[in-house]
Amino acid sequence: MAGTLAAVLLLMSAALVNAQNTNIYPFVTRPDILAPVLDVITYNNATTDPGLIFITPSSPGTTNFDAGPKIYNNQGKLVWSGYKFLDSGLQAFNAEVCQYKGSPHFCFTQFTGDIGGGPGGVRSYSEVFDNTYTPVVRAAPKGTVLGQPLTQDLHEFNVKDGGDTALMTSYVTYAATVTYPACPGSPTTNFTKTGLFTELSLDGKNTTIFQWNAIEHIDPHDTYVCPGDTNVGTGANVGNGFDCHINSVDKDGNGDYLVSGRHVSTVYKVAGLKSPTGLAPGEIIWRLGGKNNTFTKMLSEVPFAPNFNFSYQHHARFRPAVKGISLWNNANDQIGQATAASSSGMSITIGDDNTATLVEMFISPDRQLDSSQGSHQFLPNGNHFLGMGSVPYIYEQTPNYETTFYATWGPQPLQSYRAFKFPWVGKPKIDEIAVFSYALNCSGPATYYASWNGATEIANWKWFTSNTQTGTFAMAAQVQPNGAFESKTQGPFNLYAYAIAYDKQSNVLGRTPTVKTWIPNAKLALTCNVVSCPPGTNYKQPSATCGAPTTTVIPVKSSSSVPVASSKAPATSVVAASPPANKPRTPTSSPGPSSSSSVGPIHSTKVSKTRKTKTRMSSTSSLANQTPSPSPSPSSPVNQTPTSTPKKTKTKTLSPSTPVNQTPSATPTSKSTKTKHSKSKTTTSSIATSPVFTTPLSTPFGTPTPATSSTKTKHRKPKTSTSITPTSPVFTTPLSTSFATAAPVSTSTKTKHKKPKTTTSVAPTSPVFTTPLSTSFATPSIVTTSTTSKHKKPKTTSSSTTTTTSPVFTTPLSPTSTPTPARKHRGSKKVKKVVA
Repeated sequence: MAGTLAAVLLLMSAALVNAQNTNIYPFVTRPDILAPVLDVITYNNATTDPGLIFITPSSPGTTNFDAGPKIYNNQGKLVWSGYKFLDSGLQAFNAEVCQYKGSPHFCFTQFTGDIGGGPGGVRSYSEVFDNTYTPVVRAAPKGTVLGQPLTQDLHEFNVKDGGDTALMTSYVTYAATVTYPACPGSPTTNFTKTGLFTELSLDGKNTTIFQWNAIEHIDPHDTYVCPGDTNVGTGANVGNGFDCHINSVDKDGNGDYLVSGRHVSTVYKVAGLKSPTGLAPGEIIWRLGGKNNTFTKMLSEVPFAPNFNFSYQHHARFRPAVKGISLWNNANDQIGQATAASSSGMSITIGDDNTATLVEMFISPDRQLDSSQGSHQFLPNGNHFLGMGSVPYIYEQTPNYETTFYATWGPQPLQSYRAFKFPWVGKPKIDEIAVFSYALNCSGPATYYASWNGATEIANWKWFTSNTQTGTFAMAAQVQPNGAFESKTQGPFNLYAYAIAYDKQSNVLGRTPTVKTWIPNAKLALTCNVVSCPPGTNYKQPSATCGAPTTTVIPVKSSSSVPVASSKAPATSVVAASPPANKPRTPTSSPGPSSSSSVGPIHSTKVSKTRKTKTRMSSTSSLANQTPSPSPSPSSPVNQTPTSTPKKTKTKTLSPSTPVNQTPSATPTSKSTKTKHSKSKTTTSSIATSPVFTTPLSTPFGTPTPATSSTKTKHRKPKTSTSITPTSPVFTTPLSTSFATAAPVSTSTKTKHKKPKTTTSVAPTSPVFTTPLSTSFATPSIVTTSTTSKHKKPKTTSSSTTTTTSPVFTTPLSPTSTPTPARKHRGSKKVKKVVA
């Protein structure tokens, strides 16, 4: 290769240097993958072939992206990065789908060495991978030629005969004195580099089936370049040999071969072992182009290209569809004058009467010239896919020359040796799956991320979360990836999460490890938003905490039928415990020193009758999916916005539970008024518990508002202890999308007595929703009111205690729901509706 060939062979190493060559995808789940963004300029979904795009992005010198083959879709989204599959110090070439043992496999070349190969390339080889991206066979030529060991060259790895054999190129330098009188100064070379190709068995044994040496059949004087030209060897020493440069090899159904020589601008048809021409194996059947062209008639059927010629070509292939061949016409080498205004893909019919006819010509949309590398592929739908080699552009055109797809991955000198498009189904191993859970703070919402490098069958991602590592996990969010490498969505905050990938038939493809939600520290949070922190953020740094008890990481447990990633999760995945099956947990109580309470569908709390004392409230109950806090010390609230303390209320909490999944709520208020009695001391206590939702929510929201009101009742000389415990309203129809919540109503009586001894307790319980809740609704205010009774000679103490526990959600929400109006409780005369 001339032109930028030397630069091609000085491609970036696996080590990365901070050079801003192109845009990079900022993957949160896989920060280790640095893939260039494929910028799609033109895309017509109706006419573009649906296959996936295979390229090997590279650059002379260093880049800001990683080495290795890449797969993209037509939307420009990354499907697979193969940087992990590339040996350190090697470069990737010839990434494409090949048929091996009757099924599609992925093939590419790993190369290191001098221009065209040679002794420095002893580590180079090509490899075949199955659709799980697992290597199944490795190939490289072996033996010696002219006393030199054969090594794998970068230019060709072409799997043939259903995967039984492969064609590979090599270069060998030998001593020879050759003078080139057509070149300025008639220089003489002492060393020549010859190109060879080998057909070998693709069974791991690399048995040589056929081998061809160019120097035995091609005159070095056929070259169009001169010793010492740019990126062309001088021939002065063994490390700088002058060559004719083979860059592609193909084989037809008759066993004959097609060889492209770049520096001689010629394509050769070579007789195989059993050539129907009767020629000896290795003999040249015909030459197309160059100084010794076999074809006396070079015709064109392309209206806009009446003169058929090509030069410095690449990727010559047999094409039965046109009864001839195809090639990529570079038309220049950055040395001499270009032979066309732009590079192009060509389809050429080969006639029996020494006639070659140009029948199709696919010019790049921007009429650019590519000085090296390149490819031209026929697609199943009849379109043509073309890679521009040293120019970082790929395009697809219909037989009518309509550009249906056009894309780039950055400015020059970025490049890809070849570019292809194939149908491909990737089923990567589970260790390539990744998940990440992010929240700006402990009040949520959370943003969930998931990816699976190389997977092509994912139709849906679902995230499951819990506030404890080993608790019951409920589905919090789901999203269709629509071809995206990394999917993300938002849902309610929880401390732990994992994701499951499903195919179109809702079959489970695999499950991620369980990870802990990552929260930026206070300083970093100033630069972040609710979705993520700035690109380049190190998500491996310690997460801020929400005060939840520390849980020891335990190994992932999974069903044998569902693939689950191992504890060695890629990138930022923090491996944690796999939860048990998603079944409801039975609520448990958290007893306090003075009393105990149980939590069920409807809460009830007893308040003891006292005289000249103040009621002390016992601990509220632990809720489902909640980590029990040590008693009697209180736990730190999780995902809770602190609320102000009600005025004129004395509360002593012994062991409150840790609220879970609670959104900021309106501040509970209480009103305390003086009560006059005749020789009496009365204590009134009102305890409002929080609403409990038996179905979980999918997005942030508020909670409904219990309300209380009072009525008046007259008595004569009573000595009464009255406790009113209204039950919670039950909503039997779906709730609406946005609404003011119906208020449970509780009543206290206004009593006129003579010398009464009365204790009145009002304990409204939580509303229970038996149908799915809506996507969003108003946040509650919990209001308790005690009223004034007039008596003779009163001595009164009034105490109101309000304790709010957090809602618990155990199953997903429906999109919409509708409220049922609140109903009056028995004994009430007047209902006062409170709207939050």
